[in-house]
Amino acid sequence: MGWELRHGNRWYLYRCRRVNGKPVKEYLAAQHDRLVPGFGAVMADQLGRLQRRLRHLRGLARQARSDVRGRIDDVLTLARDANAELRVASDGLLAALGYHKHRRGEWRMKRDVALLKDAIRALETQHAAGPGPLVNYTAPEADAEAAEVFAKSRAGDAGAQARLRVLIRDRNWTNWIGDLGVQATHQLVHMAAAGDVVWMAGIAEKVSALIDELLGEKPTVLEVLLARRVINGWLATHALELELAVRPPAVPRDRAHLDAALSRAQKRLTEAVRELARVRKLQAPVILAQLNVAASQTVVNGGGSGAPAKV
Repeated sequence: MGWELRHGNRWYLYRCRRVNGKPVKEYLAAQHDRLVPGFGAVMADQLGRLQRRLRHLRGLARQARSDVRGRIDDVLTLARDANAELRVASDGLLAALGYHKHRRGEWRMKRDVALLKDAIRALETQHAAGPGPLVNYTAPEADAEAAEVFAKSRAGDAGAQARLRVLIRDRNWTNWIGDLGVQATHQLVHMAAAGDVVWMAGIAEKVSALIDELLGEKPTVLEVLLARRVINGWLATHALELELAVRPPAVPRDRAHLDAALSRAQKRLTEAVRELARVRKLQAPVILAQLNVAASQTVVNGGGSGAPAKV
């Protein structure tokens, strides 16, 4: 929108806009002096205010779309990162049992089972440095001893670090601090419930029931890891489905983004379920249980004064 001087001494007010993608100049008013109050000046002032409001509304719409995409991406990122850690652990156990991925596809038993010992040793010595902690663990307020041990351990005190592992076992905090899959499930439950305590309790109970149904009476470590991947995939998938059902994005591009995210979450869930079924079909949990029994019998019957090292 602007004034143009034409015919030597007369000002004309025009508004520029687009019609079907083409620029169009629309005549609004005219007067001899654009600085003198008149109909044209009043119209120019009102149109200027209207354009500023429209710009503000467009900014709010962009921010709303950005918030929707941010929530969607947070759910996918959390589920992906959690399942990546669980996949490494489950794949490592399968490799240690003598399995390999045939042409990067299904797990199959290796013909040369003599590599089992080397694979286990490689898993024990493998260490990858990562970024800072994703979850900040603080000692309970009423537990002064734990608070002191936590602080000294993080400061580099070797004695406190040795005491820390004993403290975690004595307090039965292994699942609280040590289990990444459980922690990822807690974060997904909290995100899906959006902070509502009642809803969070209901989701947590449903997750516990699903885990019990998946694991059965005597699950192995490998089954627990794979079942946790299934649970995390289930949470991510249904959280995005609920987002699509209750708060569908108004903009088609944002809705397409949510649909694509939901498809990726469903694919991860399907892969996790298929992996658990394959492992049970291969009877890998049975072999793992037999190895655990054989190892315990070796320790008992082998004598010796040294206790097995704990990881």
